[in-house]
Amino acid sequence: MIANAKYQGSEAVVVGGVTTTRGARESRVQGEGLQIRDAETDAETVNNRLIMINVAEEMKHLNELAKRDSGKRFVKLWNKLTSVEWLAQAWEQIRRNKGRNTSGIDKMTDETIDLELIQKLAEKIKHDAYRPKPVRRIYIPKTNGKMRPLGIPTLEDRIIQQALRMLLEPIFEADFHKCSHGFRQGKSTITALRDVAIHYPHSSWIIEGDIKGCFDNIPHGKLIEQIGRRVADEKILQLCWKFLRAGYLEQWSYHRTYSGTPQGGIISPLFANIFLHQLDEFLDNELKSNILQTNKDVKARRNPDYYVIDDKITKLRRKLKGKRTVDRRSVIEQIQELEKQRRRIPVYAKDKRHPGKLWYTRYADDFVVLVAGNKPETEAIKEQIKSRLSEMNLILSDEKTRITHWSKKIQFLGYQIHGKQKSRKVGLRAVLSIPREKQQQITERIQTVCGYYHIPKIDVLTQVNAIFRGWCNYFKYANQPVRVFKKLGSLTWWAYAHYNAQKHKTSIKKMLVSERKAGRYKQIQKNGRARNTFLEIVGKKSVILDIFPPNRAQVRSLGQAQEWKVDLQPVKPMNWASGRSLITRLTAIERAKGICERCKENPVHQVHHKRPMRGKSFLARVQSDRDQRETAVALCRECHLEAHQGSFRPRKVIPNWNAGCAERCLSGVVSAS
Repeated sequence: MIANAKYQGSEAVVVGGVTTTRGARESRVQGEGLQIRDAETDAETVNNRLIMINVAEEMKHLNELAKRDSGKRFVKLWNKLTSVEWLAQAWEQIRRNKGRNTSGIDKMTDETIDLELIQKLAEKIKHDAYRPKPVRRIYIPKTNGKMRPLGIPTLEDRIIQQALRMLLEPIFEADFHKCSHGFRQGKSTITALRDVAIHYPHSSWIIEGDIKGCFDNIPHGKLIEQIGRRVADEKILQLCWKFLRAGYLEQWSYHRTYSGTPQGGIISPLFANIFLHQLDEFLDNELKSNILQTNKDVKARRNPDYYVIDDKITKLRRKLKGKRTVDRRSVIEQIQELEKQRRRIPVYAKDKRHPGKLWYTRYADDFVVLVAGNKPETEAIKEQIKSRLSEMNLILSDEKTRITHWSKKIQFLGYQIHGKQKSRKVGLRAVLSIPREKQQQITERIQTVCGYYHIPKIDVLTQVNAIFRGWCNYFKYANQPVRVFKKLGSLTWWAYAHYNAQKHKTSIKKMLVSERKAGRYKQIQKNGRARNTFLEIVGKKSVILDIFPPNRAQVRSLGQAQEWKVDLQPVKPMNWASGRSLITRLTAIERAKGICERCKENPVHQVHHKRPMRGKSFLARVQSDRDQRETAVALCRECHLEAHQGSFRPRKVIPNWNAGCAERCLSGVVSAS
């Protein structure tokens, strides 16, 4: 969609809803104090056009270009990032997150974000007036009792970071290896565990790796070099520098950042994956990890003695199916004898091993290397990894990095994993179990929530259900988790029973009697199971104490992740847009061609919606938005203020208490006469 803006011999440039004239060398965007460059020297506004882009299609196109050419460096990215559509889509992604109400150092909340602010933010970035603010640092507890620093950026910074992530992610996703599972689409901790479980039978020794302070020690210069391998747009690289050097505020004291990506930032996980991609390349390309066999390789490794017996068994089974006159008993006995011999012979020849000896899986800064070799070979591989990390200015943690035999338990992503020999001691299989400390932690969490006796029952039920359900859904991939789930369900029942008894200031026995009479304690059936549990009725809805764990699942049965694809939520005209979508504004600006439709003189500054939207339901706002595209008028600020009768504030309808006074008086006089 293109709009040319010309009026009375001069030219107007429409950029994100703000119009500038050729005669204005240094005009300011209202309310922001931004320097706008002359249209003659601004390369982005030479043609005086407003171009609307499809964000999803642009991201898809970037990914396709990156896949097509692994050495391509992208140049024209800045115009995409600074478009109103791109920033509006970035805010839509943030607006759906639960943490959108968490404010940074400027105390701005999601209620203050509207389309006009998005347009002003686009102008800020275009004219190099945007500077990221320091993040607000807080500390959250870790599982080991220590505290983890967490940075909370401002909402404006989050919008720009999300827009930058949407720009860089399609490009670098074309380069990332399958062994990387952290913070990626279609990947998770469970997919990382799946890969470890699948390749565990091939291992003899395991390297449990952990990078010491990875997020805090990533060098900025080397990170920008890695981004520069794919991005040649200097403005994008400068914006990355600004975010890395923004600093943080701790107890209102400013601190500079010389290395690391602050945890809590939207762009930080992508930056970490881009930087640690070097480690993935080293293990896959240099150490030849994760090599998959072809059918030709599998056939070349076969043991001839094994397949001689296997062919005999196949032929005898064909006899049983084909001819009925054959002595079936003798044939069956021959098959049974041959099967016994086959079990004693290995499938593959001992002198023809798998070409790969390493299987490597990484989730963020935690990784596991499975080695099909002896311990000295494993120690040599560990030293090579340590040396490569040292070249990247990172340190392999000596405390958390261990070399473990396949029969011993290792800790990875909350699970305990160890090997167990199959029946007849032929081959291995991975066993995933739930650590005792994880069971203790979840029990303490539930008891803590049930210890708040002043909280209403419905709130305790909702919170306990969320904790119980989330924990069980994560650990349902363990081997035989039913016993643990049953024990946890019993502990949860007793914790809530103590809470309920304390709430009624009575014993558990008397509480159960009264609750059963009131219908708040009875047998509930769910997923084919029946249990006595508590429930609360709120209106027409009942909330139960959900101690029904999910069915166990096989981690090896999880499918492989598909190719990266665009996953964007559609931009809806919710409260932040006041029911007026971006397409409505841009359509009105294009139709006006840069000139105020009322005075026919001043350049367009705002869009006036004739139909009132306040007080209407969301559905009514969405349905009327299409009609608004035809009725909305592009006006200058003076005409827009005049159309609103001098004030943009919502007008209060004051009832006229004297309405109908004359009629009442007249009727009274008539009746009296």
